[in-house]
Amino acid sequence: MPRRRAITALCVLALAASACGSAPRTALSPAALTEVPAAADGDVVARRMAFAPERYRTPTFETTASFQLTYATKPHLVNGLPVTLQLDMFRPANDVIAARPLIVWVHGGGFSGGNRESMAGVAQAYARLGYVTATISYRLDSGNQCLQVQAGLLTGQQLITERARCERAILGARDDAASAVAWLRANAVTFGIDPSRVAIGGASAGAITAIHVGQTLNTPGGPAPADVQVSAVLAMSGCNYIEDSIDAADAPVALLASGGDPLVPFACTVATAEQAIAVGTPVMRHFYELESSHAQGIYGAHQAEVDRAWRLFLIDHLELI
Repeated sequence: MPRRRAITALCVLALAASACGSAPRTALSPAALTEVPAAADGDVVARRMAFAPERYRTPTFETTASFQLTYATKPHLVNGLPVTLQLDMFRPANDVIAARPLIVWVHGGGFSGGNRESMAGVAQAYARLGYVTATISYRLDSGNQCLQVQAGLLTGQQLITERARCERAILGARDDAASAVAWLRANAVTFGIDPSRVAIGGASAGAITAIHVGQTLNTPGGPAPADVQVSAVLAMSGCNYIEDSIDAADAPVALLASGGDPLVPFACTVATAEQAIAVGTPVMRHFYELESSHAQGIYGAHQAEVDRAWRLFLIDHLELI
């Protein structure tokens, strides 16, 4: 497993959004790829999608599923007992291509709960486009107080203790997701995966985890280890909580967020986007500043628009044409 970076500051472990900076909010209309003027987004996406392969832009396949595949066994975050980590996989049925791009999906739940089944719908939808997709479980700490720390409700020794506990959960989730990517890549032939074309996505805590896989596993200035490297990140309500971890070697990232998100500070998502843009990383932003839905809620409200853009984003950055 790649070297861990120490967490020196976390947005989730600070009061509201102040730890992520006070970057101004972007325009109300969501932007597509940052180099495209917002006013031209729709036309540009439509023109480029017209040249994309049918299999990655239109639901073409039925899917087959494989459930409860074990990808790792690791010690519980609190009691140290062995935890079996599993994933469910969805593949295009009757597909003539032997090696398909992979998307790993990570569920939300505040690093304390949730389950991989909550991402099955989006995983199946992308499998119908021609991807192999997987929804993963990861180690959880059901007793963590990350939200209380973020809200500034704890002080003194309790704050110190719970901050460390939350850091452990966040890094554990990242490392587990990276292990899933590595396991799937190692078994690429078995599952019909192209190991050179891997993306990761998630919702809420899963979006945070996906971003961390794409932005924090590399040593500064260099690429991530080959077995855990991803080429694109899709994030529903997420941001990078690890200070000074964004650099030019990171994966392109597509960020979906609402201005009034009750759980992941919008300013943190904006700061993640701006820092990535500043080092030259491609960023796709769908920011709905006047809305307050979270994660799959904001995705569901704008799914047609977001999916259309995300399909293009994946085609571009997984080099599918």
